[in-house]
Amino acid sequence: MQSVKPYHHLLLWIFIFFFVLDYFLFVSDTATAVGYTFFEVLIYACIFYVNLHFLIPRFLKGEGKAIYFFGLLFFLILIYILYDFILTGLSPMDENLQQDLISFTLNYTLFVLISFLYWYVILFQQERQRSLALKNEKLQAELLLLKSQVSPHFLFNSLNNIYSLSVIKHDDAPVMIEKLSDLLRYVIYEGTQALVPLEREVELLKNYTDLQQLKKLKGGHNIQVVTKGVAGTQRIVPLLLINIVENCFKHGDMAYNAHAVLVVHLEVKEGQLHFRTENSYTPSNKKNGIGLENVRQQLLYYYPEKHQFEINTADHMFKINLQIDLNL
Repeated sequence: MQSVKPYHHLLLWIFIFFFVLDYFLFVSDTATAVGYTFFEVLIYACIFYVNLHFLIPRFLKGEGKAIYFFGLLFFLILIYILYDFILTGLSPMDENLQQDLISFTLNYTLFVLISFLYWYVILFQQERQRSLALKNEKLQAELLLLKSQVSPHFLFNSLNNIYSLSVIKHDDAPVMIEKLSDLLRYVIYEGTQALVPLEREVELLKNYTDLQQLKKLKGGHNIQVVTKGVAGTQRIVPLLLINIVENCFKHGDMAYNAHAVLVVHLEVKEGQLHFRTENSYTPSNKKNGIGLENVRQQLLYYYPEKHQFEINTADHMFKINLQIDLNL
């Protein structure tokens, strides 16, 4: 059971050694003082580590507390006898026994208390680590759940699009199926990875936009998708940007407004991803949905203090500005 490095223990005992040596140098010669100090510190360390690693872990639990205290008392008595006969040469019935016993009690029980304090600090640190581990596992599970919510969400919409075209036997149905196949491949094989090439995520966005445009949206001719500075070395959390684009289609007025507007602009400069979307909407249909909330939560987890996420609405325009530092 350790919370610090072994050399930290060594430095502590070296400090105690010179602290005790300073006292003995006043009452004896150097050689004798060093011998007395070495034996004194050895007893300190013995009390500290026996209590910390043996007595406390084995007996200081539940009904074992009484055994612990009797065991500690017996151990201290043995240490005292060893100290009294070897170091001072006094017999247990010596006239200085009372004074010696008081000195022993004050000096050596101090290291019992220190070992207790050290043990509780270790328990606190271990409990804190367990708590952080549990929180991390919980957050990981929540993020997996978020991804499982995201993927079926836009795939289900795409299936609906295919169905509507297949009913009327539209010529674009096969093209739509091919693009949907690529989406499924991305979600199944790449969407579960920690990071994916940004190029692949951009390809997903374009495929998704093409799928939507095949629905013959009234405002489809006003859709703009612009990408700049995308390179093969850049990587990003998968299925992150698609939520924003999906939100633009779902809550915008592209389907029924010939004057609708949708702009998707992605640019990378010096490792900084600048992602911006603008879409028109009708006030009655302005809802953020679960997609943007998923984006917020994933950004907080994967890019803490390395992102900016802003939403603005004005003049029936819904604008999102996202900046991510890709230099992980």
